[in-house]
Amino acid sequence: MNESARIVKNRAIKEHGKETRARHASMRPAVIEMKLDLKCLNKTEQEKLWHYFTQCRWLCNYLISLSGDDFKTFNTKTRDITSLDKEGNPVDRQLTMPAKFIQAVYSSIKQDMVSLAAKRDKTGKKNGKLKFRSEYNAIELNQYGNTHWICYGDDGNKNGKYRNTVHISGIKRPIRVFGMEQIPKDAEFANAKLIKRPSGIYLMLTCYIPQHERNVKLENKPDIGLDFGIKTTITTSEGEKYDISVREPERLKGLQKKLARQKKGSRGWYDTRHLIRREYEKLANKRRAKANQVYHDIVTGRKLIVTQDENIRGWHKGLFGKQVQNSALGTLKSKLVSNPNVLVIDRFFPSTKMCPQCGAINEGITLSDRVFACGCGYTEDRDVKAAKTLLLAGEHKRSCTLAERKCSPEERKSAFNTSYEIWKLSARRPEKGKSPEAPSSSVS
Repeated sequence: MNESARIVKNRAIKEHGKETRARHASMRPAVIEMKLDLKCLNKTEQEKLWHYFTQCRWLCNYLISLSGDDFKTFNTKTRDITSLDKEGNPVDRQLTMPAKFIQAVYSSIKQDMVSLAAKRDKTGKKNGKLKFRSEYNAIELNQYGNTHWICYGDDGNKNGKYRNTVHISGIKRPIRVFGMEQIPKDAEFANAKLIKRPSGIYLMLTCYIPQHERNVKLENKPDIGLDFGIKTTITTSEGEKYDISVREPERLKGLQKKLARQKKGSRGWYDTRHLIRREYEKLANKRRAKANQVYHDIVTGRKLIVTQDENIRGWHKGLFGKQVQNSALGTLKSKLVSNPNVLVIDRFFPSTKMCPQCGAINEGITLSDRVFACGCGYTEDRDVKAAKTLLLAGEHKRSCTLAERKCSPEERKSAFNTSYEIWKLSARRPEKGKSPEAPSSSVS
């Protein structure tokens, strides 16, 4: 290809990219997770696919070991590199993976270095260098039609022989996948990632879906307050309680005992460690599924959800570390915080001590008191009362901040609102640079 033909080709690619980005701007992105069925490959092809992750690790560590000038002048067409083995001895390696994978690893390391330098410039602190990796679990497939392509439905073959398969660069045979029914028929495929997990290899495919008008009528549910705790992980102001804890199975404990008796580095030790990783993956999937289910039940149809900025990391270090570890509180909290309809109250707000009726603060309540009793005659379950107090605080905070609606004089006269305003003026803030744990009375 001469120079003029190359310029014309690059110009056409650039224009096509602009059109694609403009079209995707009006579409909804979605990531579809599918599992590869490696049984349809022979042993040589399976080993070749698994070996891609090992070669990416070799190349990643080789690039990290290079100096600044050598890294900038690195040629992505390089196939011979030198890496260190477990004893620290140099070993010559030869890369047999596709050139696109080499370019993806190089671009990833380059972006990591740029991000590290930007963080150092922002904070003014010395962050150090990138660390060598013992594993490489994600391979970027950045060009659909070259590094990967999908045969969805009966596309491309009349008899449907290669239906619901994916083609990976370097692997001649198409690979069956599980979960392709999640892809809408009018979706456009984009980049993807190969993810290595203890249970197998997964494909994270990015799709762009046209945004159609939805006529689904959602039920209008009342506003709700949420109280996080230990005994009952989630308690709502409506009196409903959710348990999102999943305990470790006995099989996992048995495998950990077996691993402790085996010789480190032996074949049996590696096999047992792999089984332990699979059990942890199943456990994480169960907790994530519970968190997603509870999140959907709470958020759907509600315009205001009020929660508190609980110090879950501090709970891990306290007396309830094991109970918090078995729950999915952190996952649920991160999903709630990212929702625009969720209002987060300050961490030091005494939701457990304040009465939602008169606004009085009961300083004498302890962790063993499961029923809240106030001098005004108000009595209710401790966790339900805390959730109701958070809901009242959230409604008061929202009414005072919205431009179209301000608190009226009558609303300001309520006992709870007056108590809440007094607490905001007298609340003690932590010193700068310190992050104290949440008060023990907030753990319910």
